[in-house]
Amino acid sequence: MAAVDRDVLVVGAGLAGLAAATKLEAAGLDVLVLEAQRRVGGRIHSMRQLGSGEAGGTYIGAGYERVIGAASRHGIPLVDVTPVLQFFREQDLVLNGRIIRQADWPDDPANPFPDADKAQLPWTYHRTLTVRNNPLGAPEDWLDARFAHLDVSARTWLRGLGLSDAAIAIAYGMNASFGRDADDVSALLLLFRGAFSKAQRALAPKASLGFTARDGVQRIPEAMAAALSGGVELGRPVAAISVEPDRATVRCADSTTLRARHVVCAVPLGVLRDIAIDPRLPSPQADAYASLPSQPLTQVYLAPKASFWERDGFAPSLFTDSAAGMIAAARNGANPNEVTSIACWILGDAAMALDRLPAAEAGRAVIAEIERIRPAAADALEFVALHSWGADPCARGAWAYFRPGEVTRYAAKLGAAHGRLHFCGEHLAAQSRGMEGAMESGERAASEILQRA
Repeated sequence: MAAVDRDVLVVGAGLAGLAAATKLEAAGLDVLVLEAQRRVGGRIHSMRQLGSGEAGGTYIGAGYERVIGAASRHGIPLVDVTPVLQFFREQDLVLNGRIIRQADWPDDPANPFPDADKAQLPWTYHRTLTVRNNPLGAPEDWLDARFAHLDVSARTWLRGLGLSDAAIAIAYGMNASFGRDADDVSALLLLFRGAFSKAQRALAPKASLGFTARDGVQRIPEAMAAALSGGVELGRPVAAISVEPDRATVRCADSTTLRARHVVCAVPLGVLRDIAIDPRLPSPQADAYASLPSQPLTQVYLAPKASFWERDGFAPSLFTDSAAGMIAAARNGANPNEVTSIACWILGDAAMALDRLPAAEAGRAVIAEIERIRPAAADALEFVALHSWGADPCARGAWAYFRPGEVTRYAAKLGAAHGRLHFCGEHLAAQSRGMEGAMESGERAASEILQRA
C-alpha cells in the first residue's frame, strides 16, 4: 500500500462532510477535514450580528432525527419554535402592487385557484397539492422507476390536476423555491419533498413542530467539528483530486498536497465544478455535475426603525410578486410579539439581478421596493446586511434542484463512488431533504468506505 497522510480526507465542513467524518472516526479511522471557508457549517450560517437570524439552516424539523441527535450529543440546546410559528403564518399577499389580506384572499377577484381551493394561500398551495396528491409511498420512492413518468415539469403536473396557467403562476411562479418557474423544475422533485414532509409529520412529536438552536443553528456543525480528533483545517480550498488504485491525492489551492486511502467530496454542486478530478468522472455522472443547477437566493436583512405595520394595518410579513420577494419579520428576542429584524428572501432571476449591485445599493433598492408597496414603511427601514448564496464562491447557490427529465437521467447516478473518491451533500440524499438529507448522505458515504476497509 502506498504511503498516505490520513485514512480519509473530507473536502467540505458542512453537515454532510462532518457527518461522514464523525462516523469514520467512530470506526477508528484517521480523518482530516479541509474547508475552503474560514468557518464551518457550509450553507448553515447563523447571522449572529442579527441576534442569530439564520441565512441557512433556518429550521430543524421536529422529525430531523440525525440533526436533533447531533445537537443532543454535543450539548447544543434546542428551542421549540412552535409558540412563534403563528407569527410566521401572519403574512399578507402582494399582487401587482396591491396588498391583499389573508382573510380577503378567498373572495378576491384576482384569485384564480379552483373553487374547492379558493381558501388555499399562494405560499403553501403547491406544497399542499404535493402532499394531497402524492403517489409516493415513501420519500425514497422518487428514485423508483415506477414513478419515472412523473419526471415532468411542475406545470405539466399541476395542469393535470386542473390548475390554469394563471393559478400556476401564483401557486408556484411567485418566489419559486426550485428554478425560475413551474417549467424549470421536475414535479418528481416536488413530490419527493412532499413525501418527506408527510413522513416528517409522522415522526414529529404532537406537541412540537420544529426547533432552532440557542445562539444559532451553526453551533451544531461547530460542535461536531470541535469534537473531531483529526481536526478541521479552515481556509484550505481544494483545486484538484486525483484517484489512483490504492490511494487518492488532494491538491489544495496553495499547492500543498495530501494523500489518503479515500477522499470524501462534500462540497456543493457548483463548487465541485471548480475541482479538477483525474481520471475524469464517467458519463452521465460528469454531465450531471457539469449541468445541474442550484437555486439563486439573496437575503437582505433590514432593521425596523418604527412599527410601520401598525400604521397601515397589514401584517409585518408580505409574500410579494415584487423584487423584494418574501418579506419575513423575525422575532429573535425574548418577547415573541416584538419584531426584531426583517429578512427579504429574493430568489431566481430577481436574486441574480440584485447580485449585480453592490451590497448597500442592493439594500437600498429593496427598501425602495418595500416603500413603493407600502408607503407606511417610508423612512422606517435600515439596511443591515446582505448574503447572496448564488454569488458566494463556496456555495454557488442555496440548494440543488432537478429540471424536468433530470431525476431519471441523473439522480441515481450522482452519488456513485469514483474509485476511492466518494460524494455526499444535500443533493445526494435519497430519503431526506435539507439538513437531515445532508447528514443522511454523509453517513452513506462513510458506510461506503467502511464496507471497503
